[in-house]
Amino acid sequence: MKRTPKSAAASRGPAVPTLTVKIDIDPLVNVVGRHVKLSPGARRLIEDDLARLFRNAALPQSSRRRPADRTARADPVLTTQEAADLVGVSRPYIVARIEAGDIALHQQVGNQRRVLKSAVEAWHRREQAQRRRALGKLGADLDDEIFAR
Repeated sequence: MKRTPKSAAASRGPAVPTLTVKIDIDPLVNVVGRHVKLSPGARRLIEDDLARLFRNAALPQSSRRRPADRTARADPVLTTQEAADLVGVSRPYIVARIEAGDIALHQQVGNQRRVLKSAVEAWHRREQAQRRRALGKLGADLDDEIFAR
């Protein structure tokens, strides 16, 4: 029985699937041409650079993670003290906002509360918008009162 040697590719393990994308470079060069006058030589250089860029394109390491992992990193879980420090208020005030339902509670273990950073930031944006509206109304009321005479 005759044995054939394994190829180098077979010994490395399973092949990683590749993705091939064909990109037409002309529209990209035309966009540049709308903003900058291009000589024929400059146009060829830009086309070559874009072709080289797309030929060597690879997914960055961070985009290869699972979506759930990326979501967990993008929206960290905060303690009430971390949430208070983030928006510049006291910890008891954050606890009161959580108890009132203004900030969504993410997790509670015993008496320790955890909230998502996105929930705290969304609440803070709503509060700031409400304050701006109230100040605008106050300013308008004062203008009416002062200049009515």
